[in-house]
Amino acid sequence: MTVLHTLDRFLDRLYGWCGYVSAGLLVLLAGLVTTSIVSRLFSVFIPGITEYSGYTMAAASFLAFAYTFRENGHIRVAILLGALHGRRRWALQLWCLAAATIIAGYFAYYIVKMAHVSWKLGDRSEGADATLLWIPQAVTAFGAAILAICIAHHLIRFVFATEPAAADSEIEAPPEP
Repeated sequence: MTVLHTLDRFLDRLYGWCGYVSAGLLVLLAGLVTTSIVSRLFSVFIPGITEYSGYTMAAASFLAFAYTFRENGHIRVAILLGALHGRRRWALQLWCLAAATIIAGYFAYYIVKMAHVSWKLGDRSEGADATLLWIPQAVTAFGAAILAICIAHHLIRFVFATEPAAADSEIEAPPEP
């Protein structure tokens, strides 16, 4: 069990680090947008700044997904789950986590495949910057893969929870206004 416990702790730390990197990318995004605004005020053209802002936003979003999922920040079916108890609640939670694992895995597979194809073909952006597209796509693909791993991790934790209370605590009630 110590190997599984170590893996569990490693994955939780990985999700946290992805959240930190995402926060840093959001600060970078704010800097890029500010630079873009200021440069336009002074009629200075900076090639690719709009594209880099988009790449940064996509990377920040995808890297934040796993952290947000771990922290119960995504919209979930908590209202319906709160109305159910016992075996029905467990079955619905199992179904939701299994469906989310399949969907996230499918999405991660294809976004990784897209980045790989872009790398093989040497695709470049059509903007003035002519960035190799596999570079920003790789960060986005990494975030999508970590999300798929995170959801599968939660599914495995849920299925192998030793106590029903531990499984019930997987989905917390939404905060009160």
